[in-house]
Amino acid sequence: MKRVLPFLCWLAAPALAAPGQLISFPKPAPLPSRPSPMVDYRLDPKRERFFVYAPPGYSPGQPWGVIVYISPVDVPALPRGWEGVLARNQLLFVCAQSAGNECEPRRRNGLAVMAALEMLANYSIDAQRVYVAGLSGGARVAGTLAFYQGDVFRGTIQSCGCDFVQPIAGANPEDLINPTPAELREAKAHEKFVFITGPQDYCQADVIDVYKRGYAAQGFQCKLLDVPGMGHQDCDASTLQRALDFLKP
Repeated sequence: MKRVLPFLCWLAAPALAAPGQLISFPKPAPLPSRPSPMVDYRLDPKRERFFVYAPPGYSPGQPWGVIVYISPVDVPALPRGWEGVLARNQLLFVCAQSAGNECEPRRRNGLAVMAALEMLANYSIDAQRVYVAGLSGGARVAGTLAFYQGDVFRGTIQSCGCDFVQPIAGANPEDLINPTPAELREAKAHEKFVFITGPQDYCQADVIDVYKRGYAAQGFQCKLLDVPGMGHQDCDASTLQRALDFLKP
């Protein structure tokens, strides 16, 4: 069960001082340079809620990176143990509420993209360190956004879930990522993908298969972290650090 952070409150606009807050953003951020038909950009940031965590060392004016997290559940929070890693790596954290596995795909994509764009507009963010992460179904969405919105995200951290652009093993055709040729070229040239699993993860065989026969075989910049004892869960702090080490520009 995920730990609920203290200092959780409702705000009408971002506030940078508190370490963790449930907020809405006051106005739409500029749209990305390369819109995708797979993303809903019509969402109203004043009507959506986002959990934002800023480590104590963050201050406006000093660009930090950000992890946009996609949960399989509708009321997510910061995964246990990530606080110290975020602080050491100067990373903020944001995740949309009501964006779990039952969320309509284009809306779910849109909420993640909105989270990234609003963080870029409202916080001091290094655009080269905007990462998208997730667990299970959220990890699958994170992987698709590296293709559909590669002009925003620079890498993925995918725990216990992934898909590919071609059928691998017994993949459901409905789960395939369908990038344009340009999106596929851009993802292969500029994106980094981290896949995380372990022996107690019921998706382990599929994750390893997709990594080996898909991403690695076709020359993507990718890394597999097969963590001893890990189940179907968010990665721990040490594994998150290994993922970030690979994603560094």
